Amino acid sequence: MQDWVTDDPMHFLRSMKTATQLHAEAFMTCTTCEQQPWFSFFFDGTGNNRNVDEPQQKLSNIARLYLGHVEERPLIWRFYYPGVGTPLDTSNPHWWEKIRDSEALGGGAGLGSDARLMKAEADFEDSLHFNHKVSRIDIAVFGFSRGATLARAFANRLLKKCAMKDGVPHWPCPSAVDGESAPLHIRFLGLFDTVESVGLPAHDLSGMGLQVPIQVERCLHFVAAHELRACFPLTPVRGSAGTYEEIVLPGMHSDVGGGYRPGEQARSDLLPRIALNRMRLEAAISGVPFIAPKLADKKINDLFEYDEDVKTLFDEYTGTVGTTGTLEQQVFAHMCLYYGWLKARFGQRPSDIYKDASSTDPGIQAQLERIKQFHESMKIDIDTMNWRAYLTQLWNSDRGEYERTVSTAGGDAEMNKPLSDEQRGYWNAWLSPPALSSGLLRLFDQYVHDSRAGFLRIDSSGYLRPRQVIDVSGVHAPAAQTVTGPMPIAPTVGTQRTALSETVM
Repeated sequence: MQDWVTDDPMHFLRSMKTATQLHAEAFMTCTTCEQQPWFSFFFDGTGNNRNVDEPQQKLSNIARLYLGHVEERPLIWRFYYPGVGTPLDTSNPHWWEKIRDSEALGGGAGLGSDARLMKAEADFEDSLHFNHKVSRIDIAVFGFSRGATLARAFANRLLKKCAMKDGVPHWPCPSAVDGESAPLHIRFLGLFDTVESVGLPAHDLSGMGLQVPIQVERCLHFVAAHELRACFPLTPVRGSAGTYEEIVLPGMHSDVGGGYRPGEQARSDLLPRIALNRMRLEAAISGVPFIAPKLADKKINDLFEYDEDVKTLFDEYTGTVGTTGTLEQQVFAHMCLYYGWLKARFGQRPSDIYKDASSTDPGIQAQLERIKQFHESMKIDIDTMNWRAYLTQLWNSDRGEYERTVSTAGGDAEMNKPLSDEQRGYWNAWLSPPALSSGLLRLFDQYVHDSRAGFLRIDSSGYLRPRQVIDVSGVHAPAAQTVTGPMPIAPTVGTQRTALSETVM
């Protein structure tokens, strides 16, 4: 099944095909016909590369959206940029000439953030040369992880080079109707779990401009509720001037943005398809020219397909966790359910957790070893939090006894700090998590991955901690915005536009 607009697919296709496209040969020779080109830019996540990932069946949602997008030049253009940390194709020397002398490549030629932004701008300018009598330019930008940071920066980068006329940004364009500039409309900004810094000091891209500008007509940002790695802090879009919607979804970073192989960690790769289909649906409603499912070939449709089981479990989950409160409160509510699952599974032997996978997964021993590492990590987390909770009691009741205890214990200073209000709230949630239904247990068992697998030796942040949230200003979210009480429950499913969507079987 897939999510799509409730409409005749041929009607949608016709809305993408103007008469000039249907008669391309005559159109290209017409010197008086006005053109309104559409450009969509796709910035992939950190370490994600379509050319490398496709043979391994681990495409991100950005790569899937790119492949599902119409491309009918010269009026509809799509551009894909591999994630930071992977090679950027430099086979076209024209764009490279423009940036080879830049001092801001950040990570080396083809690996840095600035290189991708410069290439995207060069692609945009070069493509406009194929158009004439340009009366309007429409743009959509998508990004995942560090690529979401680049998507936000790219939107701001374009707008900074525009001149404002009657409140509308105009891009300098010699091929415009007036020979000077054409109105530029950023129709949609689609983001999967923006991570401004990956394995680097937080807020290291702050100079790029990450606010969603008011000229962006629609911004949708999906946030991963259960991402726990300290080196993947979230940069939300809240506080921006533009029109945006920020939705917290279950799962780790790549459970929202995609990129897991089928069967990786003995789990399905279908959970990211929920966010993928919702993003495509909302973008299509905003006019982004994606191929309608009934018109796409099987290879494209397979990229978006998910089954009824994951949708049923997802709906049960969202109906339980609720969608109200601040971003921190929503993440806390999601973590309460995660702790309910951890508590239910922590007492089990690893072989019992994966008994259903052991007969079919050839790599089950590796998976069992990973779970053993998880158990060891959890024991360390629990011991640490127990100790710090004890110190917190001493801090609040007897400062002298606290100082003597810390002095006697010695060790790492961080280990001997009292818990903050935020940390205490998460610790209390671990001590008394909700009991989960069999369906919610199965959602975590079969669909939600563990992003800390493979990071346990380099990431000491632990499971019993909130996700780090760094606002666009570079300020860490204040503890006053967190929840220390019981988990909020709301029987709603958020702001999904069920009246505008249908399930395509």
